[in-house]
Amino acid sequence: MPQTPDAAPDHTPQTAPAPQGPDQTDRVIIAAAEELGIGCPCDVVVVDDATGELTAFALDAVADHADAVVLSWTSSLTRAAALQERFAEQIDAGRLRVPAGPGVTPLEQAAAEVEGHLMVLMRLPKAVHALEDRARRLAEAVRGSGQNGLEIVAGGRVKHMTRAQNEALGTLFDEVRASRGIGKSRALIATDLREQATAPAAAESSALLTVRGEPRELALRGIGAVFGGAGADAGSLLLLDALDRALTAGELGAPEAPLRAAADLGCGNGLMTAYLAAALPETSVLGSDVDADAVGSTRETLAANDLTRENVQVSWDDALSGLDAESLDLVLLNPPFHDGTTVDATLVQGLLDSAARVLRPGGQLWFVHNSHLRYRTEVERRVGDVEQRARDRRFTVLRAIR
Repeated sequence: MPQTPDAAPDHTPQTAPAPQGPDQTDRVIIAAAEELGIGCPCDVVVVDDATGELTAFALDAVADHADAVVLSWTSSLTRAAALQERFAEQIDAGRLRVPAGPGVTPLEQAAAEVEGHLMVLMRLPKAVHALEDRARRLAEAVRGSGQNGLEIVAGGRVKHMTRAQNEALGTLFDEVRASRGIGKSRALIATDLREQATAPAAAESSALLTVRGEPRELALRGIGAVFGGAGADAGSLLLLDALDRALTAGELGAPEAPLRAAADLGCGNGLMTAYLAAALPETSVLGSDVDADAVGSTRETLAANDLTRENVQVSWDDALSGLDAESLDLVLLNPPFHDGTTVDATLVQGLLDSAARVLRPGGQLWFVHNSHLRYRTEVERRVGDVEQRARDRRFTVLRAIR
């Protein structure tokens, strides 16, 4: 989705990297875990491992405990696949579990399958609400299994850490303290889980838009670190306004050529998927994202709007890889344009190629991008004839016909 440089979701394909050793944040998490006593007879849950080194450390730390299991859960399907590839031997031996597609395993469901006292190693998400969501879901899993033993070691770069992170963990734990720093990284250590705490709940918001020419308020839900939380992305709103005018004018879905199948590629919190489900009740609609938080958010958004039905599906998938070629009549795409803090115009190329692959001849791609970026030539080269359908100071909406 078009977004600020410091909040780019990971939609780009990743392969299993060669192990390069832990980075500074990995090292501070590992040091804090060793100080806390990871060698105890407990199971270890690793959350959102960015390098694979936390998973490797956890496996080594519990190697002497025959019954101990490591669970490595990440919201990124591509990172999960990379972990499965790197640690295939440990998975086969039953020492490691890495949930990864095609279905989505929520964090609390995955953690509930690991019995006993849990130590959690994780990187601090940038958004405080995402940290609170992660912690609440882990606490819910522990309570659901009849246990009350949970310790969290969450590390990050000091420049991204705030007092609000301590306070978020403090709603669940009696003790939250900071570790010693390593370089410019530090970890928060949360222990003594409270018996009573607030259960996890998705963030809630709504958006007013036009569906088939009629105003409609759509409820939005946001889980974990999904981009934008439960907010309505301005680029998506501009695209949907232009698309609704085209639908109302009969430019898509004529009686003699109805729209059979449509997809929201990179569904985020489900705003565009919910629009498609509301505007096209006879069309098969798919919301797809490489991020498990996005998939969960979209499902909750659909449920909140009574749009859950047999011909509306949501998938944890990488760039619609599970669909056959030439199987869709319409694709909506609101992709990332930043890698960290750097504008990277190549991020969208693979998604455009995926859209071109799944569109039938004559099918349409509706694509929104930051107006200061020039994508018309790229879209035309990869998909087909392009027409600008909307533009404002921030965003541009293009329609391409396959």
